[in-house]
Amino acid sequence: MGKWDHLDREQLIEKVEVISLENEKLKAEIARLRGVKRPPSGSMDSMSTKLKEALRE
Repeated sequence: MGKWDHLDREQLIEKVEVISLENEKLKAEIARLRGVKRPPSGSMDSMSTKLKEALRE
């Protein structure tokens, strides 16, 4: 355990609960980010093409 050796049982239980809550929040954030869709590559190409055309003018 190392750095938590000095904590008593109740403090360890509290730490585990805090870490578990943080873990659940991170899992929810990962699930949310996985649901985010990338913009279609065609729209990125068209923006790039428009920019190149504007620079040529």
